[in-house]
Amino acid sequence: MASSRFVSHVRVWLLVSPLMLCALVPFIQNDAAFEVSDAEQASVSDWIGPASAREAASLANARFDRWFVKSGALQASFAGSDADTALPDAGASEFGRGWMRRFWLTVYRAVYRATVAHHWLLGGFILFAALLNDGAVSRKIRAAGAGFANPVTFHVAAHGLLLCCGLGATALLLPVSLLAHWWTLAVCLVGLFSWRLAASFHVGK
Repeated sequence: MASSRFVSHVRVWLLVSPLMLCALVPFIQNDAAFEVSDAEQASVSDWIGPASAREAASLANARFDRWFVKSGALQASFAGSDADTALPDAGASEFGRGWMRRFWLTVYRAVYRATVAHHWLLGGFILFAALLNDGAVSRKIRAAGAGFANPVTFHVAAHGLLLCCGLGATALLLPVSLLAHWWTLAVCLVGLFSWRLAASFHVGK
């Protein structure tokens, strides 16, 4: 099981890809690319309301401060590059400080986006449960009629669901504006693949 292709895809999408983005994205030299853009903030305000948008921003700030600033993680990450050295380093320290600054900007933006995405969690869970149930009923009806579902459909649905989860994780770290309506699209896709997964699970005789 641990060496199956599906498990390897889980590792790639939910572990390797986010870690690679955390390491590679800070190499972008443009600090403006790491800000939460006005367009992204405006889309959040349009979809969840100005009051909820302000609450999400405040909550993201509080979480980042509690998890990374007050814990000392942020300060410790700059300790080595801020130390004086007797030998010139050809700008390596400055480069390291720039990379680390952009890394923490990436982390903050991920915290903000995760806080915003939380507003879709309840509705997404209800839709997910409803479509799973509907898909299971469809499976039972098909099985009662001696119907047959191609196992490839189940395989594609499972990997499509995994792809959505992986893209959701990596989207938190992307150095581009992530407009709020993409979360609605993600919830709809997860619901669609969930229905297909339940409708195609062990159908056929």
